[in-house]
Amino acid sequence: MTALLFLILAQAEGGGVEPPSPARVSVERTKASEFVDEVLDDGRYVRFGSEKNGPVHVWSPRNVKRGAPIVIYLHGFFTDVDAAVREHHLTAQFRDSGRNAVFIIPETRSGARDDLLWPELPKLLAEVEKRTKTKLPAGPIVLLGHSGAYKAIAGWLREARVTQVLLVDGLYGNERDFETWLDTPGNQLVLVSFETRLRSEWLSKKRKAIELDTLPWLYDELPMSTRTAPLVHIQSERVEHMQLVTEGRLIPWLLHAFR
Repeated sequence: MTALLFLILAQAEGGGVEPPSPARVSVERTKASEFVDEVLDDGRYVRFGSEKNGPVHVWSPRNVKRGAPIVIYLHGFFTDVDAAVREHHLTAQFRDSGRNAVFIIPETRSGARDDLLWPELPKLLAEVEKRTKTKLPAGPIVLLGHSGAYKAIAGWLREARVTQVLLVDGLYGNERDFETWLDTPGNQLVLVSFETRLRSEWLSKKRKAIELDTLPWLYDELPMSTRTAPLVHIQSERVEHMQLVTEGRLIPWLLHAFR
């Protein structure tokens, strides 16, 4: 059963007692006292707890530039942030991108009935600075999300520093929010579609997007006209919904190609 079918079932289900989502369980079991800080050869990794919003992971390479971007990754449904970081090897994928940025991976909703966690993006950033005791870089903010992360991302689009959204098979709704955001010059939306192909194609044709019909290989370079286009749609025919974030090729390439 595909993740899309699970999503439809979760949204349509009525009555009865629905078991808590992985994210809700994660929030309930997390304590603010949780803190891990590891200084590695190639960077720094921190995980801290928040009683109201669950765990937050932070990874940054050595010598992050003052004007570097902040990349915030949001996982999809049916997992929690600890599992996503561990099972999808996210920090390794961020390393492979070669992107000079601070990467923040907070807990986020993992079921259709979940409340939004961290509804105010500045509060997340302030908490990261407070708990890591470091000043975040002043560059633009990149939102990278998979599947059901689209709703949380849509809620952060009003922040002026958010200039790039990389949405991996996640255009399940909120199209008007993304269109309004795209009307601001300099903003860029990159859509990768598998199960969301029809919605993505509709938006792409409406906004006259640049379309790629296959996933390039890792570190393939793109023409400048594609790298800087306001809307880019990439169709995936062979790499399925979950493989897009687990196989280790797409996330590093997106972060590298649209740097």
